[in-house]
Amino acid sequence: MRRRYWRILLTQLHIVTHIFFFDILLGRWFRSSTARRWQRLAQTFRDLAIDLGGVPIKMGQFLSVRVDILPPEVTQVLAGLRDDVPAVPYAQIEPLLAAAWGTDPNAVVRFAATTPVAAASLGQVYRATRADDGRDVAVKVLRPHIRAIIETDLAAVQMVVRIIKDYPLIRQRADIQRVFDEFALVLREELDYRIEVQNNQRLAAVLARDARIALPVVHSDLSTDSVLVMDWISGIAPDNVAALTAAGIDRTAVAQMLLDVFFTQCFEYGIFHADPHPGNMLIVPHGDGHWTLHLLDLGAVATVPAVLQKQLRKGILAVAGNDAVGTVEALDAMGMIMGDADRDEIRQVIARIMDEVFDRSIADYKHIDFVALSHDLRGVFLTLPFQLPQDVVYLGRALSLLTGVITILDDRTNFIQAIQPIARRWLSQNQGSLLDSAVRIGRQLLGVPARIDRVLGMLEQGTLRVDVRRMERQLQRMEYRAARSERILTLSLLIGIGYAVWHYIAS
Repeated sequence: MRRRYWRILLTQLHIVTHIFFFDILLGRWFRSSTARRWQRLAQTFRDLAIDLGGVPIKMGQFLSVRVDILPPEVTQVLAGLRDDVPAVPYAQIEPLLAAAWGTDPNAVVRFAATTPVAAASLGQVYRATRADDGRDVAVKVLRPHIRAIIETDLAAVQMVVRIIKDYPLIRQRADIQRVFDEFALVLREELDYRIEVQNNQRLAAVLARDARIALPVVHSDLSTDSVLVMDWISGIAPDNVAALTAAGIDRTAVAQMLLDVFFTQCFEYGIFHADPHPGNMLIVPHGDGHWTLHLLDLGAVATVPAVLQKQLRKGILAVAGNDAVGTVEALDAMGMIMGDADRDEIRQVIARIMDEVFDRSIADYKHIDFVALSHDLRGVFLTLPFQLPQDVVYLGRALSLLTGVITILDDRTNFIQAIQPIARRWLSQNQGSLLDSAVRIGRQLLGVPARIDRVLGMLEQGTLRVDVRRMERQLQRMEYRAARSERILTLSLLIGIGYAVWHYIAS
């Protein structure tokens, strides 16, 4: 454990020291290499996570969605981290089961195999049959000494947090100690399977009204803090496109339903499955194209406070109606925009982005000139006037995971169009608190073109003006492209001449 502690601590200190010297003290001389250096540092941490598992894996997954405090060079490298690790031999697992059940495990269940069907950084899962009634079950067991490993890892991370948390550039971007405390709390909860049983019961109570969704039945008589036994569910993972097609299941309908279920959990029930990756969901076919969504692994279940639910619904209604003003107001109400940020400039940025993506599917995104877009909007992107409140961290992570699943299912999905039926449902429920948003998006949901609606709105408010700065940026971009084309042409001519001379000499 001591060697593990020091390896994690020293790796983190190496990263922190590197950033301090090359990005803070000597930043003006090394600015051009920032992206490459941050990618190398992220890769160093990724290698540590893959080698050790435990907290580094979980922390890498957690940080990969903190786009508010980390640059994309880091989050993109960490986004590929998976929770798959080598399995612990059954010989080390059997004593843990015997201690939990107080008897020989083989007298309680009959294992289909001593090799687990899944192995993660905290536990592993076996398929088995109950000895008393022959019911097929999944047996999830914590890895040996995992609690001591996690506490060792957290102690190493906490040491680094104490060193850097009060540095001004970090303190003004995020409360690192609070981020760590929340991360540690959720991780420790995942080490107690009794909490997962409670999560299952809580979520089952609110989802009971929705016949589209099911949760596995927990076998409480065999479940403890370190062993969890549930019904075995046979189904199709949502990222198994070939199997879904063979079963006659409409992938577009699955994508729409996943989004609907997620938004319903978050913004109507106030509790949601916070880890919706493909391994934690199964589509169970019933024939004739009918199916049920089963949610698995409820170790990470989060709640959305009522006030935040209201603000998030307003934001979603604004996005569904292509309303940049309403979107900025919702972000502001949630504390996601820093106090000294230029709200008007942010509104223009959001309006521009909405114009680009509003009528496009995921597949169309590859045709968007994001380089030109970021060049136009670099004033906002460089200042990064956004912050992510802790209440929305796991919500954002869950939505990003779900977005990946939906993209696999149907890349023709237009997210804004997909949430419009949900928005209409909210409006039809006569929620008085959403009246302002309802009035604002009414015209968009009836089909008034977004740009016309925005211009009409600015005329009504007397705020219509020509954005000279944007025109200047566009001219600068054209000049830059022209200069770049000239350099490329000159370089090509030089290469061609050089090749001709070399070929002449060689011959």
